[in-house]
Amino acid sequence: MTSLSGGGRGTRLRPTDDGGWKGINGYFAGERLRVHHDSAGAVSHLDLGTFIFTRQPYDPAAPLPGGIDPAGWQAG
Repeated sequence: MTSLSGGGRGTRLRPTDDGGWKGINGYFAGERLRVHHDSAGAVSHLDLGTFIFTRQPYDPAAPLPGGIDPAGWQAG
């Protein structure tokens, strides 16, 4: 899996016995790929190690891993 521009964090995936996928190299090595479906059964997004990938711009109503700090971004 790589971005259309050829940059980013590419990885190869291997099918698992339970019908899922697992990263075998690169940034996502060892991470599970989960396919999520909407109520109609269509694929809504992919979750790869808590990174959510969609075919459309990110839906602001979608879940954000870890949530959002009500105070906004803060310097560490």
